[in-house]
Amino acid sequence: MNLALSNLVNADRLEKVVLAKRVSRFLASSGHEDADYEAVTNVARALAQDLSIQVRETLSFELRLCGHIPYDLAARIASDIESVAGPFIEATLAFSDGEWAGLVPHLQDHAHAKLARRHDLGEQTAFALVLNGTAETVTSVMANREIRLSERVCNKAVDRFSGNDPVMQEMSRRDDLTLTVVERIIGLVAEEYKRILLANYSLPKRLVAEIVFKTQHETLWKRIAQAGPAQVHGYVVDLKREGRLSEMLTLEMVERGSFQFLGSALAVEAGVTLGEVRGILEKGDLRDVLRLIHSAGFGKTSAQRICRVLRENQIEVRRSAI
Repeated sequence: MNLALSNLVNADRLEKVVLAKRVSRFLASSGHEDADYEAVTNVARALAQDLSIQVRETLSFELRLCGHIPYDLAARIASDIESVAGPFIEATLAFSDGEWAGLVPHLQDHAHAKLARRHDLGEQTAFALVLNGTAETVTSVMANREIRLSERVCNKAVDRFSGNDPVMQEMSRRDDLTLTVVERIIGLVAEEYKRILLANYSLPKRLVAEIVFKTQHETLWKRIAQAGPAQVHGYVVDLKREGRLSEMLTLEMVERGSFQFLGSALAVEAGVTLGEVRGILEKGDLRDVLRLIHSAGFGKTSAQRICRVLRENQIEVRRSAI
């Protein structure tokens, strides 16, 4: 492809539009000499800075499906006005997750909005958007059900927008939140409950605290009941690390029917594997079950309550033959 940058100076807008299409087709194809590729790339760089919006729009649209274009050219297009950058940002595969994340602080709000809705949004990019974006952008990230959000992303969203209803509502509708994040959101809501109850009713603070506590645990239980084994175990590990995995909480969860919580709590507190705990409970030997509960640091009363709940749920715990 024979092109010269000097020819662009005198070319009219229509000629540049046609040239933008030819350049894009060239870059989208393969098997070119390095010198030709570099020359055409330089023409594309010049077109990406052209005063004509139509020329830049054409180049952007034509290059949106081209996966192998230089970073600086792709970044230039993504940083342009909305009509130019929008179609490119929605479709391009020219950036890695890390490259998108590095570019996010330099992009405009309209670009953030387009990026937040991509079905292949990476974790680094999502975090960069939550860290740098407006409430509207972060709401779009939370509403994007095509991606899975990490705990880091969700915690940053709570850090920045805990008082923003649209952000928090979209986050609460997700099904991929870790239980640690869920608990944090519940805590925020509980504080609001507390404020409203104290402001609107002449209730003792102790009674308000009890109401809020019950509400928190009821909401948390609903989430735990829907969570998978790995998610519950991760939550139990987090509680242990934070010094909040109590005997009382474990008993409450098991009496509500969360045997996954019980197994994880016993494993973490007794210093054994989940597999060992499952083996002991499945075997059902009373002495082994009591030994496990004791190793976890639970008292006699707790052991009795746990065994009672296990039996009530048709999980057999029996004395072994002597």
